[in-house]
Amino acid sequence: MTDVVFIGPSLPADEVVRLLPDAVVLPPVAHGDLLRLDVAPGDRVLVIDGFFLQHPPVRHREILDLLDRGVTVAGAASMGALRAAELWPFGMRGVGEVFQLYRDGIVTGDDEVAVVHGPAEEGHRALSVPLVNIRVALRRAVAAGVLSDAEAVLLLDIGRELPFRRRSYRALERSAPPEAAGVVDRFLTWHRQDPCDAKGADARMLLSMAADNDPELRPAHADDQPIDNLHTRFLDSWRSRFAGESVGGHWVSDREAAAVLMLLHPESAAWHRRGVLAGLAEVDIADPMVEECAREVARRRGLTTAPPTGWDWLTDRERGLDDREAVLRVLVRAFGTTPHRSLSLWMVAAPLRTPALLTAARQVAATAASLNETLVPRTTGQRRPGGRLHFRTEVVDTCFARLWGCAVDGLEAAAWDRGFVDLASFRYAAEPLVAYVKAFGTPHLPAVATRAHEDTLAGSPARAG
Repeated sequence: MTDVVFIGPSLPADEVVRLLPDAVVLPPVAHGDLLRLDVAPGDRVLVIDGFFLQHPPVRHREILDLLDRGVTVAGAASMGALRAAELWPFGMRGVGEVFQLYRDGIVTGDDEVAVVHGPAEEGHRALSVPLVNIRVALRRAVAAGVLSDAEAVLLLDIGRELPFRRRSYRALERSAPPEAAGVVDRFLTWHRQDPCDAKGADARMLLSMAADNDPELRPAHADDQPIDNLHTRFLDSWRSRFAGESVGGHWVSDREAAAVLMLLHPESAAWHRRGVLAGLAEVDIADPMVEECAREVARRRGLTTAPPTGWDWLTDRERGLDDREAVLRVLVRAFGTTPHRSLSLWMVAAPLRTPALLTAARQVAATAASLNETLVPRTTGQRRPGGRLHFRTEVVDTCFARLWGCAVDGLEAAAWDRGFVDLASFRYAAEPLVAYVKAFGTPHLPAVATRAHEDTLAGSPARAG
């Protein structure tokens, strides 16, 4: 069993290691991080801290995806408590007082757990005090007889008015009106003698429960609400963007591997055609009669005559094709194209998704990324973070027209035949590979072998997005 802990300002990383020695400790969770995890049923993902502003926050479907796969997901203290309060009916486990406050609707704003913190090199050291910590301290002061309920509400309202970046006990004292000065002084004098850190306490509780294999930290089961409509286009797109492997120091996403196979494998167009037609005819992709079966489907739908001139899936040069070929091309292009933002491995023809081909495709993508890092502006010799020079549209088009052996004005049809819906989506996927093609030409990707193809069809495709 593997334990993965996402931690930041709520608790020092060395304390995580002390409480749960074998855990994989990662920075605060952000959108996409859960999709990168190599976890399986029986593993546990413990979410404590997460990013709110610096990066997009972790999405609910990313957590639901793990739950649906049999992974235990539990949260506490900060982002973990917030997401657990939202998803506990579906099997995410929540631990601690902060989680209970959110679950019971006492706290509703995510700003209550937000803090300003230092960089990773400094251990994400907290530089402000979360409002939920102040809230819990005020509740304890009421229970101890230090404050009345009305006085606690007054001080909480003062803290709530402060921007989350400025919240601290000192700021609470400075912001209090003169008539509340005595109340603040009484509270802070007591608090300094008996300080509490609600988020830290909850984080320790979660880690201790994990170390003790507490039965409360169990995977989703039949008593939880079913997870329906999980696998949407959004989740598929996120998985293709974030899931992948590290190759030579570069993270190669499934989407980038798919682009290599669709754009650069010499058999891509042929297998894509067979795959689309086989899907329409509901026959095996290896069936030698796949085109005839697809034509029979077309005949039953009244599509066996030559398409009218207005059909946009044929170029002017293709208007003279015989009816049989014209119909097959229209079927492949109408049912087999997809926008670039949905580019995923499952859209690559099954025979191209063998382990050997995926490994080779990822290596090509990593090499292309290394070459792209050299594309810096000549004026400065420096590249701004995340930026580089990009090839002009005409360069992309000329490069791939030459590679595919077609005229530039026939490039869109060639892109359709590989699964791209238009030139814009083709260029988006192709531009990062231009430097590679210019430097090395066509990559030596393994050919599709009949036996490997059969093995691929018999099992689940590796990392299918």
